[in-house]
Amino acid sequence: MVTIFGRRGIGKSALGAKVVDALSRDSSYFRGIVNLSSRVDGAITVERIFFSCCHLAPVAEREALHGLWGRHRSVRDKLTDLFEALGAERRILVVLDNFEDHLRSDGRLRDSDLAPFFDVIFRLPNAPRVLVTTQIPLALDPAFRRFEARLHLRQGLPIDDSVDLLLELDHDGTAGLTEASREELVLAADRLHGVPRALELIVGAIANDHLTLPTLNEIIDDYASRGSIVEQLAQRNLYELSEEERLTLDVLAVFRSPVTPEAVGWVMGPLTPGMDPARALARLADRYMVTRDPRTRTFTLHPMDADLAYAALDEHNPWGRRVLERRVAAWYAQQRQPQPWRSVDDVVQHRLEFEHRLRAEDYDDAVLLLDEIGEFLLWQGSVREVVNMYLAVGPKLRSDEGRLAYLIGLGLARHVGGPVADAVHLLEESLRLAERLPDRRQLSRALFSLGDLFRQTRQLQDAKRLLSRAADVAREVGDRYHEDHALLCLSLTHSYLGEAEAALEVADRLDRLAGETSDPMTRARASDARSAAYVVAGRWSEAIQAATESISAYQTAGVPEALGYARNTMGVAQLGMGLVDEAVHTLRQAWVEGRDVQIPRVQGMALYNTAWAHWTETRYEQAREVAGQAVAVFKVGGGVDGEVAQGLVRAVTARVAGELATTSTILREVAALSRGNTDLVPATWLEAEAERLAAETEQEDTTEGSAS
Repeated sequence: MVTIFGRRGIGKSALGAKVVDALSRDSSYFRGIVNLSSRVDGAITVERIFFSCCHLAPVAEREALHGLWGRHRSVRDKLTDLFEALGAERRILVVLDNFEDHLRSDGRLRDSDLAPFFDVIFRLPNAPRVLVTTQIPLALDPAFRRFEARLHLRQGLPIDDSVDLLLELDHDGTAGLTEASREELVLAADRLHGVPRALELIVGAIANDHLTLPTLNEIIDDYASRGSIVEQLAQRNLYELSEEERLTLDVLAVFRSPVTPEAVGWVMGPLTPGMDPARALARLADRYMVTRDPRTRTFTLHPMDADLAYAALDEHNPWGRRVLERRVAAWYAQQRQPQPWRSVDDVVQHRLEFEHRLRAEDYDDAVLLLDEIGEFLLWQGSVREVVNMYLAVGPKLRSDEGRLAYLIGLGLARHVGGPVADAVHLLEESLRLAERLPDRRQLSRALFSLGDLFRQTRQLQDAKRLLSRAADVAREVGDRYHEDHALLCLSLTHSYLGEAEAALEVADRLDRLAGETSDPMTRARASDARSAAYVVAGRWSEAIQAATESISAYQTAGVPEALGYARNTMGVAQLGMGLVDEAVHTLRQAWVEGRDVQIPRVQGMALYNTAWAHWTETRYEQAREVAGQAVAVFKVGGGVDGEVAQGLVRAVTARVAGELATTSTILREVAALSRGNTDLVPATWLEAEAERLAAETEQEDTTEGSAS
């Protein structure tokens, strides 16, 4: 016997039908197939099985076989006589579809009438083979388990197959799915977990609801609350659960991920004293209402069952949705890993807690939690994720503290990932709010974030003022992390202004801080600041050495966000030494590091500098192509650097066309735009090239005049 089992609607019958169709094409093994379903033909009985098998015999033999049923013998003997009479050469496949209708919640037969059949098929060599589809497998005598193979159908259809099924179901366009975008169809398939019956039901709900005329997105959003759909998707055993089992199921629905009995017990503890979740989990697993992983000792609900159970949670119960969400959030709060963190894996518990705070509608608590980890996640490269988390809570905040955390956090994320214009608005508002509130740490962060943004947008005097104050306030409150970050950006601001000595003095302050704390991050920032200052001073070998030290320290600190910046500086210094091939390789690494952490500015700078490297080797077509890539990347983040890259594209185009005077003019314009950003190749290099081309043009004009 082969048993295909799984939740309602997962596609067990469809898979069984596929198997039968494949077997029916090859008559070398099975001479006939009996297909019985309690949903189509009524109750499955031994009598129906007996006479259906008889019908597969030649017409001349059927009357004799029918006569076997009338003999005064046990059902077991009648079945034995039948299968012996059919013989091994006429082996039969018996398909029992939707067999859960004949089973109790523990898998035992509801009616002992069928027991002889299952006894005979496991004992008689000539008995039929059996294919069973059921929500829960038949509970067999342990001695018979070696004769059964089980396939637990846990997952629905793959996304592409689900989309194809949706389109097939709406082949005439009645539900409007043929006009939906692929993104909408993929979202629907994912939201319904690829469960075939769910896909069928939502198409029917759209096509047949002539009153409210729901869209695909509307149906997907609330399918778990639509009674007509729930009735056909909910597990039958759901209505047979005890209060203890139902609450345990609800807790699993709130967790939405594999969870240990200890976690379930902790959540339920104060809500239901005296209940035993471990016992309830065992019973639910016995009924195949939940899945148990013996290796991790965890239990989980099928995601569709979680959707349905979650939608049914009653807000008015002592253990309603918000209460359970808060308890689960509190569980994850207890599991948090303390600092220092080295990777995004170290803050998984924080992020899970955030999700449950969000679902509990405790938005201010959620944003204050995000405030603890948001900046760390940005430096690990999770920019899009952080932006989405802030956007999820922003419109619903009530407290000034929550609003301030939101403005700073989202402003910093927009600063890193763009667009810069959004970051300016957010951070200016954050500073106004921070000045009114007593939290000096948040004031320091607001000052730093806006100051660093002003550095990037070339408002350098304002940047110096804000960053200097940010460092002072951070030192006042003992926030060494933000103190040294503010000092790094202050040093870079001096470098942008061409004030190399002042930049090195701030780098010295960072060195002293690093000596006090022995923090590799502070050491990395000190070297980072020093490398930029050396580039401004034209001390190329020292810049390369400082950048190398910075990269090593950032790697030790586990901060991938900063690697691209430091490596970009190294590439510029290598160009300064005439090491063009080495510089192109280094800048390529910087671009990859910027891409990996979702920072378009790093990618754009590395591409722009690479384009200039190609220019110096007269590889003008490559220079134009790479500069064009820089333009596209800078557009994501915004800011003046995109204009710089666009200017270089124009300059290369003029150079390829042989328009030397035009090229010279454009290079001067690009130099003026790029001045004040030491992350780009020095403006003086572009000016020198402009002068060279101008001189070459003048010489050509003189030569032509002499010839005339």
